[in-house]
Amino acid sequence: MFSWEFNSKKEKSSSWYTVAIIIAISLIIWGYIVGLYVMSIVIFMFIWVYILIENNTPDLIDIEINESWIKVWDTFYDYPKIEKFSIIYNKNTPVYLRLRLRVRWFKLLDLPITSDVNAAGVRAFLSDYVEEDEKWEIGAIDRILNYLKL
Repeated sequence: MFSWEFNSKKEKSSSWYTVAIIIAISLIIWGYIVGLYVMSIVIFMFIWVYILIENNTPDLIDIEINESWIKVWDTFYDYPKIEKFSIIYNKNTPVYLRLRLRVRWFKLLDLPITSDVNAAGVRAFLSDYVEEDEKWEIGAIDRILNYLKL
């Protein structure tokens, strides 16, 4: 019924990586000096997981929506697995299709909407199968994450 693909990798400059490394190393050293060893270990583990995720995600992710499921890359989400959905707007432009899942971990799944997708059509189609959430504006945390390219 609906299908599109988006680039999952956000382009970051070398200065972004330089600043991130300086901040991370500073926090690790500060945690060691102050005696917050667990904080230093957690920061190191966070960096390690981020690098693994960054290097192992595919460049292009395809999304398909039909009468039975929503397919994101190689994962199928049946409609009973989806609690709610919403289309998130930024200044009257659709940015994300947000799915609230009925799972224990990672309850929110944000799927970027490209300019060639009819957001009103997706909303009308999904409202027949899943309850719509009324939240439709991009939040402050989402703005910060987009600004930091995370």
